[in-house]
Amino acid sequence: MAPALLFDLNNLFRYFDNTGARLGEETAGLPAGTIDRHAYQHPSYEAAKVGLMTDRQWADGVHRRLADEFGTQTATIAFEPWRADRGRRDETMVDLLGRLRAHGIRCAVLSNFTDALHTDLDLHGIEFDAAFASADLRVTKPSPLAFLTTAQRLGLRPEQIHFFDDQESFVAGARAAGLSADQFTGPAALVQRLAELGIQATDRAAA
Repeated sequence: MAPALLFDLNNLFRYFDNTGARLGEETAGLPAGTIDRHAYQHPSYEAAKVGLMTDRQWADGVHRRLADEFGTQTATIAFEPWRADRGRRDETMVDLLGRLRAHGIRCAVLSNFTDALHTDLDLHGIEFDAAFASADLRVTKPSPLAFLTTAQRLGLRPEQIHFFDDQESFVAGARAAGLSADQFTGPAALVQRLAELGIQATDRAAA
């Protein structure tokens, strides 16, 4: 049994439905996908994910680019709902996380995200034993270096960690670094896999 579990965050414990971006674009009268183009498709997002700029600096750049194209007032109308949307937490998975930790299972998170990861976890009340954003590590998944650095910071050997992520390429990166890893497909399958690892945790939804 691995002495630590490592999880991805988004699409496991938190989901983004892009409701804020859609609301902002609709209210400001902008074409769908405008915020995505200025935020996530812009090279600055990759820079923010490896800590070359803060989340605030990246977001300020999004607002600035929107203002340059559409004017300051329209940019602000579109920007504010998007920026306020921090996603929604998955209650089943958060409940499972709490029960794992209550039974002494060490649980950590590794997410390709800006330095806003830590405030977002606090906002949603999602508590891990350790949390690592790619911005903290200066490297993103699926690079094996991201996993090796995480293991080092946890004080563990890679083979002592079992990793779950919804993206197949990230699972491959973890395995290349020496971790055992599985692709996340849902809470029920996760509980079954944990049982195979010798960790008993009953999923509320599957019970």
